[in-house]
This record gives sequence, structure tokens and C-alpha cells, in this order.
Amino acid sequence: MAPTADAAARRSAAARAEHRHGAAAPRPDPRHDGGEARRPPLRLFEPAPRRRPGTGRARLRRSTMWLSCLMVVGSLLAVVVGDTLLAQGQVRLSSLQHQVAAAEAVQKASQVAVAERAAPPVVVSQAEAQGLVAPTQVVYLPHVPLDVPLPVPQTVAPVGRATTGTGSPGVTAKR
Repeated sequence: MAPTADAAARRSAAARAEHRHGAAAPRPDPRHDGGEARRPPLRLFEPAPRRRPGTGRARLRRSTMWLSCLMVVGSLLAVVVGDTLLAQGQVRLSSLQHQVAAAEAVQKASQVAVAERAAPPVVVSQAEAQGLVAPTQVVYLPHVPLDVPLPVPQTVAPVGRATTGTGSPGVTAKR
């Protein structure tokens, strides 16, 4: 009965180990005894060597994707900034147009007021109010061309004035 008790003890120990670890305990291969060296497993196809992530084509693809996304975001940001500047310019232009329209209205009103005050009947009435009288005869001045040079006038020393030793006319000597 000893071998049966020994086998039962081994089974209960294996069950307890399986229960504790959640997996069956590795069983020794009955075809091999522990003295013989194991053969490497037979493989028909060698798996491709694993590449590190981020190398080669994947890295190039990833960097190209980041660069293209960055360019798209940058161009959209540039469009938004340009649109904002354009809108600000339009607001400023509208404000300046309103100011110009107001200034033009003031200028036209001022021109009308000056034209009303400079009208000949108004000038005559104001002159009469100040005591001026209308002339009996009107004399018109002849036309003088401005592109013809005038002759240099001849100056003569005045008679009866004494000159100083410097020879300057018109300066009298003090005695």
C-alpha cells in the first residue's frame, strides 16, 4: 500500500499547487529521463526578425503624418489670422468712411455759409450799414501781364541831405 499512498500524496500536492497558482504544474515528459540533452524544437519557417517600433518605414510614415497634420493646422491658423486682420481692417475702414462723410457734410455747410455771406447783395448791404456809399464812376484797371519783367527803376539821391564820410545817401551827420 505504500506506492498507492505515495501516488495519492503526489496527486493531492499537485492539486493544491494548481489551486494556488491557477494553472497545472508542469509535468515531466515521460519519454525523456532527466539525463539526456533536449533537442531544439523543429520549426519549418523562421519568423521575420522583429523590428523595433519607430524605425524604418513606420517611422517615416509617422513623421510624414505629423508633418502633414502640422502643415494643415498651420495653414488653417494662418487663414484665421488673415481673416481676423481683414475683418479689423474693414471695421476701421467703415469707421473712417463715417468720419469722412461727417467732415464732408460740415465742409459743404461751411461752403454754403461762406457763399451766402460773400454774395454781392449781402456785401453791398453790409457796406451801406457801415456808412460807405456807392461810387459815381467805376474805373477798371488795365491788364498787366505777369510774365514780362519790369525795368529796374532809377534811383536818384535826394537833394538837400548831407552824406557821411561813408558815402551812404540819406544819412545825416550829427553835430
